[in-house]
Amino acid sequence: MLKKTCLVVPCYNEENRLNIDEYRKFSGSIDFLFVNDGSTDGTLKLLQDKVPGFASVLNLEKNSGKAEAVRRGMMHLKNLPFYDEIEWTGFWDADLATPLEELECMHKFKDDTAPDAVAVFGIRIRRPGNDIRRSQMRHIISRIFCLVFRMLYGIKTYDSQCGAKIFRKEIVEKAFSEPFSSRWIFDVELIIRLKGSRILEYPVRKWTDIKGSTIMRPGNVLVILSDIFKLWKKYA
Repeated sequence: MLKKTCLVVPCYNEENRLNIDEYRKFSGSIDFLFVNDGSTDGTLKLLQDKVPGFASVLNLEKNSGKAEAVRRGMMHLKNLPFYDEIEWTGFWDADLATPLEELECMHKFKDDTAPDAVAVFGIRIRRPGNDIRRSQMRHIISRIFCLVFRMLYGIKTYDSQCGAKIFRKEIVEKAFSEPFSSRWIFDVELIIRLKGSRILEYPVRKWTDIKGSTIMRPGNVLVILSDIFKLWKKYA
């Protein structure tokens, strides 16, 4: 049986990539909190028109970046009327690069592998039976970053940036109460904050690189390098 889970979905200018009907299909088994992160297109109107009745919306007037949008969403959960019923929470990329079907698989993987785990992070591994549609360049850059993370912070992760992660409700305060130092690699900061806790990595069966993602644009890579240095100064 699927654990009672509420997913935070950060949205910035997602009007043309947000498949509301797909979210609605899963609304009977998953709760959603969409966080509009100061979008300048029609994202907020789309959410206000299509979401009421099956999900919640948190509107941030000013764009703060994915890290802060996720954090604000996580901290807002306690204001939802069904908060006491939630067992797990998490965040999920708005474009559904990771299909929502994977949530149930993540819970089953946790139950079968380590029931005491406090978090399950999706990772993208090309192997028989998995359908991972990701450019070779993005894969290489990701592997380089993971090597750097291991060298600087002692983090042993195959893929820190997959946008499908779930957490036990009890650790939300520890993981999300403090603002993140990085806008782009806050996932790494999450792992650092949860050091000593059991985190599982689940190889997602399907992941598709949806057109419009910005994290691996050349200019952003420079910002990521700056963020890596910030985290090193703070946590090394």
